[in-house]
Amino acid sequence: MDNKTLPKNDLLQFAISDNSSLEFSISKSNLPAVLLQANEAAQTGRVAEAIDLLNKQAVEQIEQVINNDPSRIDLMFMLAAVFYKTNQLEKAEEWYEKVLEQQPHALVYFELGNICRDTGRLSEAVGYQRKAIELCPDSPELWTTLAEYLIRTGQAKEGVELLKKAIAASSDKVNNSKFLWHLHHLPDFDRQQLFDEHKRWAKTHVPMTLAKTSHDNIPDPDRKLRIGYISPDFCGHSAAYFFESILDSYNNDVAEIYGYGNICFPDNTTERFEPKFDYYRNIYGLGDEQVVELITQDKIDILVDLAGHTGGNRLPVLAYKPAPIQVTYLGYPDTTGMEQIDYRLTDILADPQESQKFHTEKLLYLSEGFLCYRPPGYSPPVTELPTIKNGYVTFASFNNNCKIHSKMIALWSQILNANEKSRLLLKFQAGADKNVSAHYLNQFESCGVSSDRIKIHGWKNPVEHLKLYNEVDLALDTFPYNGTTTTCEAMWMGVPTVSLVGKAHASRVGLSILSRVGLQIFAASSPDEFVAKAISFSNQIEHLTAIRPALRSMMFNSPLCNAKTFAGNLENAYREMWHKWCRRQGIDIVDEKSGSNVRSGEMFANNEIS
Repeated sequence: MDNKTLPKNDLLQFAISDNSSLEFSISKSNLPAVLLQANEAAQTGRVAEAIDLLNKQAVEQIEQVINNDPSRIDLMFMLAAVFYKTNQLEKAEEWYEKVLEQQPHALVYFELGNICRDTGRLSEAVGYQRKAIELCPDSPELWTTLAEYLIRTGQAKEGVELLKKAIAASSDKVNNSKFLWHLHHLPDFDRQQLFDEHKRWAKTHVPMTLAKTSHDNIPDPDRKLRIGYISPDFCGHSAAYFFESILDSYNNDVAEIYGYGNICFPDNTTERFEPKFDYYRNIYGLGDEQVVELITQDKIDILVDLAGHTGGNRLPVLAYKPAPIQVTYLGYPDTTGMEQIDYRLTDILADPQESQKFHTEKLLYLSEGFLCYRPPGYSPPVTELPTIKNGYVTFASFNNNCKIHSKMIALWSQILNANEKSRLLLKFQAGADKNVSAHYLNQFESCGVSSDRIKIHGWKNPVEHLKLYNEVDLALDTFPYNGTTTTCEAMWMGVPTVSLVGKAHASRVGLSILSRVGLQIFAASSPDEFVAKAISFSNQIEHLTAIRPALRSMMFNSPLCNAKTFAGNLENAYREMWHKWCRRQGIDIVDEKSGSNVRSGEMFANNEIS
């Protein structure tokens, strides 16, 4: 029987997205039970269970069936799919290639492209996506993926244009979120246009008609609150460096903490995080309304989104407003565009009060910064300033190469050309891809900097990544999208960062971080000042030599690393939100607690909520 004529309940359908017409259908009745069980476990985030099910013996038995009948591409595809879902990428790649030996298929090329992306082989990823599009030329989903890969190879303008074409042809909310996210990587994004695009996304995909209008949470102003955090990044993600301090330092007398993890690949960080929540829910694989029901049953008072429009977000869950107060924080440098989200946590340096007009959420300012950095326990020791032994200055940027564009390279080149002996060290995931490296080296050559002065590294394990800072004298930030984790890591390794400051949050994070440690002198207000400061500081060898061994202590003793104070500030902010909600329920709060984390006049931009 042809798969198209099989009953729907007998079919497993694999697709790029829920709305995609590009599918690979497999009959369940023809599959071994162990493969079905492993797939179901992987699909719902039970990765360890899936790996145990699909052990060596099980795979050998499936391989024997394939050897007896080489046309069983259904088994090959399923093996590849489960291996990919359990992060066994080499095995997944092997089995997807076996499928192609039997039958070209756009979805298989798509999946191979994902594997190449995940392993830093972006040129190959682009090639696979182009092959997929050759087979399925009218797929907006494939255009979107190719666009993302082009952006990751440094071709942001071309990638964003292709994304624009994809969302014009399809109303897929995930692809539209990707478009919003990548607009921030353009060298000259327009804030008003960006704000309008966010509001358009919300109006189209998560209208206010979805939102619950009343909640039965008990409006007791000073009771213990239930705070829920929803995120795809409770794993080995850069956001973990800033969230774990909250988990470790909150006051259990003040709040119960719930975690809603949309984790595709749980890892050691996920395992470490789970017991730190009072309650943890694995929501990977659950539909939006299922997650809404879960949050409603948990009677969450304040639901905090930690992802914005980044990958794996669950913003459509917040569209239903399952909690009376909803907040966005940490993972995204902009508004969500959603009226269902009440507040955005930030600080006055990252988002001056005039930024309120570009947000649908009310800006809530934390007085000592919106970030709390948790230095990694595996940090290698800080070594002496490398210029002392090298005889030349080494600049560096370890930021995601999506943030590196021609205008940034032109500024960096001015700095390098001012000192012909200086060097630049870059590191990003696809740095080992020769074609991607050549793309950047050619741009430096066009700006008068020979490629032998630029060294580009690819992915490294976390310890080796930090050790690489021992080769760096001074870090250079990206603009208009500043680094966050990279700036903190550089300082922790004794390397200050020169940061160019703009008007939007994405271009002011460097200022916020540097200011918390007392290094605001390294922030520049114009491109000319950025170049001048980088050149000047690189010549101040005695100053860099002195600051290098002191930076860890400066950070550790600053608000940037003071987890207890930060958690207290956050709890006070949540209490302020809660009191305002209680007032709207008719509760008379006569004597509010003093000592708020929010400076007078700064809690809400453009006045408080009544």
